[in-house]
Amino acid sequence: MSDKLKVAVVGCGAVTEHRHIPSFARIKNKVILQAACDKNEELARKVAQHYHIPKVYTSQTEMLKSEKIDIVDVCTPPQIHAPIAIEALENGCHVLLEKPMALTVSDCDKMIDAARKNNRKLCIVHNVLFHPPLVKACKLVKEGAIGNFIGMRILLADPKDEMIMRKDYWIHKLPGGVIGETGPHPVYISLAFLDKVKAVEVFTKSYLEHPWARFDEFRFELDADNGLSSTAISYSGERYAAEVEIFGSKGALYVDLQSMLCIKHGPKTSLSQGTLVKTSLSTVSQTLGGIIANGLKAITGQFKVGHDTVIELFIDSVINDTTPPVTGEQGREVIRVLDMIVNRLYEKYGKPSEN
Repeated sequence: MSDKLKVAVVGCGAVTEHRHIPSFARIKNKVILQAACDKNEELARKVAQHYHIPKVYTSQTEMLKSEKIDIVDVCTPPQIHAPIAIEALENGCHVLLEKPMALTVSDCDKMIDAARKNNRKLCIVHNVLFHPPLVKACKLVKEGAIGNFIGMRILLADPKDEMIMRKDYWIHKLPGGVIGETGPHPVYISLAFLDKVKAVEVFTKSYLEHPWARFDEFRFELDADNGLSSTAISYSGERYAAEVEIFGSKGALYVDLQSMLCIKHGPKTSLSQGTLVKTSLSTVSQTLGGIIANGLKAITGQFKVGHDTVIELFIDSVINDTTPPVTGEQGREVIRVLDMIVNRLYEKYGKPSEN
């Protein structure tokens, strides 16, 4: 009899097919994909057939009655995360949950309580935290490599056709609209460095002027006990971008999450030609070194993105009975801050009409 953990995926959309299932496939010595569940049976069967998943269900309740499942991987829209996760936890399953954890702090509390009462693991997929360059950046800041942390800024951009132009996309129904889908990423990145966010400010613009999406440019500031974080999210252009800059008292870090590079800048107290040349050479050297290292990892199959790492760490936490890589409490804090952002958005610009 196999001692591998049996996994069921609930929700068979793009993130399941292109991120979660391939990540589970990398650790097939530890897990078996036992079932695929989606209310769209045709989609569930298509995904199951493509990835050789033996069982297909349109109801999680029926699936849990029929199968012995160890882990339920929830990849549905966040509006229904709470009931799905709670049912799985109450049936003795550990739960892996795509971000955002939920739409409300109260739903987060219900899931955390269910995990505690049933002695099950609950983990939130804050995948970007586990991209190699951000892992490196967190380590460098913790080690004091750039002195005391002062603040940070984040840029995220998607081409407009990715989300904002899709009229019937479910993300437009989230609190704050599309910010409810992308917003958790810069929030949890910020919370990796900030201590207790106490205030927020929000700015928006609309260039595309679609009635189903009130805004396509967002800026928000997070004010915490130990520093500030500034985020720019752009949906109105034609490019992808994911960049993080972290400022310290003795240097800075630049993280490019598209190229998967982390560049360290030391103190620069002069704008002399010699200083500028030295800085440029350091940047070029680190960039080339990072590109070569990434290329070698890709060629040898060792390169991992965030989903690969967080999912493997979660599986290990179940096997070894240790703390998950992202706890329910950490997921809850992201929703608390995101709720502050959405509330401030509505205070300044009004709530959208129900029509």
